[in-house]
Amino acid sequence: MDNYHLTIVTSQLGMILCKERIPEAEYILTTREQQFENAVLTYLKRTIKALSALLPSVKADALYVSSDFFPDVIPALFLKLLHKDIKWIQKTFHIIPARRIIPYYAQKLSLCIVKRWADLIIVDNSLLKQQLMQRGFDQSKLQVSPPGISYDYIKSLAEPDKKCYEGIFMGRFHPSKGLLELIDIWKIVCKKSPRARLAIIGSGDTKLKYKMEERIKQEHLEKNILLLGYLDKEQAFSLIKSGRIFLFPSHEEGFGIAIAEAMACGLPVVAWDLPSYHVNFDGGIIMVPEGEHALMARTVLRVLNDREEYTRLRNRAEEISQNFDWEKAADRELSLIDELWQ
Repeated sequence: MDNYHLTIVTSQLGMILCKERIPEAEYILTTREQQFENAVLTYLKRTIKALSALLPSVKADALYVSSDFFPDVIPALFLKLLHKDIKWIQKTFHIIPARRIIPYYAQKLSLCIVKRWADLIIVDNSLLKQQLMQRGFDQSKLQVSPPGISYDYIKSLAEPDKKCYEGIFMGRFHPSKGLLELIDIWKIVCKKSPRARLAIIGSGDTKLKYKMEERIKQEHLEKNILLLGYLDKEQAFSLIKSGRIFLFPSHEEGFGIAIAEAMACGLPVVAWDLPSYHVNFDGGIIMVPEGEHALMARTVLRVLNDREEYTRLRNRAEEISQNFDWEKAADRELSLIDELWQ
């Protein structure tokens, strides 16, 4: 694959992420927002821009569609209808729960399109494959390939001289991530350990961020919980390494990239008990029944204070995280894609 031309259709935020690894690609920008706020309006703009940019001129051998969101699926559908020989490779990560009404039905429509028109559907775990098969997807089109993390890069970063934070969270600011619950959980931790500090890395929903700031003030946790915003890769992973335990109270994950990255940083992980974690991280993280705030807090305190369990979890986490190295993930996907032309 030395002789190819790659066009990436994405937002400005997406281009920043992609250019680090793929500087030689041609980029078509759909939107230029600095903060992701109104999802419906933003997705509509991205869809229209992608259609207007792609349909008049783009001819391709393959479409690699990185999500089942409308701005990705709809342009792919039109290109597929115009150029029947294009191979459509689709990535899907999880089924959105029905409680999120608009995203749920939007994904349902996207998946109907994908089921009919995609040539290869790559999912990140075997549980999702079974769920899609139950929805009538062709088993021969479904392939499991876990995503990758920058394992070698993470391991190359120096270990900190001391641990600065008892807890770390990293992820997108979205209600499904359980961030307001995280504050409540950390309040319970601080009752037993008043100096315990939690660093929260990430950005996203500005209304949610405001609610978090208000909740932290109301609970008088300004010295215990730090909202650090978006950090670049080196800053983020270095900071994670300066923590002792990774908390991830997300309610909706198909895989859990942040968990895999934290494991590679050598942190034990405590998270809600989600089905996908049993498939991806079995034995590598501690899972707590959803909504059990006091139990999660007690679990965090127990792990922090039990040196033997802490060491066992840390070693197991590092062992499992090796399986998600980017090179291994890329090789797996490339072999699946090559089979489309055989």
